[in-house]
Amino acid sequence: MISVTLPVVLVIAFLSGFDASNQAATEPLPGATHITERYARALGGSEAIRKHSSSTMRGTIEYRDGADVLRALFVYYDAAPYLRLERVTLPGGAGEAIGGFDGKIAWSLDPRSGPHILSGDDRESEKRDADFYYALDELTWFKSMENIAVEDFEGRPCYHLHGVNNWGKSNDHYYDRETGLLTAYEFESELGPTREIFSDYKKIDGVLVPMKQTVKARNKAGEWEVKQVITYDSVTFNDVDLKVFLPPQTVRGLAAKSN
Repeated sequence: MISVTLPVVLVIAFLSGFDASNQAATEPLPGATHITERYARALGGSEAIRKHSSSTMRGTIEYRDGADVLRALFVYYDAAPYLRLERVTLPGGAGEAIGGFDGKIAWSLDPRSGPHILSGDDRESEKRDADFYYALDELTWFKSMENIAVEDFEGRPCYHLHGVNNWGKSNDHYYDRETGLLTAYEFESELGPTREIFSDYKKIDGVLVPMKQTVKARNKAGEWEVKQVITYDSVTFNDVDLKVFLPPQTVRGLAAKSN
């Protein structure tokens, strides 16, 4: 049975791959608007997404440096339209690092370095990250976004969208060709060429949520090395008191001096 069935499977797989590659080579690629709208539908659709106006995400961050791994607990709060607060309990009893966007101010507060107000491109990046409905209005954050190829991305055929955001930075997106879901972002960071990979999607209150994010950076050998792994233990919707987004007094004082 095995000797008869296996070649048939291989032939089907070969023909499927042949057809797919021919299709990719001969048919025009779908545009960025089509890809991002398909992504929103894959998540659950506009109605399901807009049913929610806030979220609480709890989990663990692993910071990796070679064989060394540090773990920290976190909680992220988000709310529409542009509200975000991040709390990370630092390893070794070093305290709590917090930061966010309150609709106007992008800020951070670290027990080791004190309060900081972000401005310019950094502020815009924080506002974008705080966009609660980013999946629905993603292209508004870009000067240009073009689907340039179908590429293998960590074993999956993906549409590769090359984008230039509103403040002139390159930011590429990869969407799974089969499922339509976001696979990864690729951009430059303080780590160098960086990939943020989304996986382990789970449906919660009608919306698919990636329960794992893996950050990789390209090392000197040209290999993609894992730097962070973010794992969400729980995600809940419509449960955030908006008072949580008010920055601490030290941050508000610094912001007042900056104006």
